[in-house]
Amino acid sequence: MSREAPLYVQTHDMLAWLIPHLESWPRAQRFLLAREVLESATAFYRLLLRARKTVGQERAAALLEADVELETLRALLRLGQERQYMSLDQYAHISRILVELGKQLGGWRAKLSADFQPPAVGTGS
Repeated sequence: MSREAPLYVQTHDMLAWLIPHLESWPRAQRFLLAREVLESATAFYRLLLRARKTVGQERAAALLEADVELETLRALLRLGQERQYMSLDQYAHISRILVELGKQLGGWRAKLSADFQPPAVGTGS
């Protein structure tokens, strides 16, 4: 049995935590802001899965899109907290998760970037 990378596991755990919390948002917001939050979170997960299945420039593009989606998710959740749809403790919890996901995603992007660096050219004798 293969072991999944922590980024996928933690993204799955983030969604498992987020979905029931969005259900407690005010009814009108469940069809507006909460829906946008859920769509952003699932788009992030989908982009990670796409990156796992691709290589080269296609992988780099998927990871960049995932990074943008993660930033979008952060902004939407901040808006939800400012509207008091979640407590400060809940917001702090999800923010810590998103920071960790961002670090892992940044590490993957940096490794991918380093893998595609052209070899250094010697300056001679």
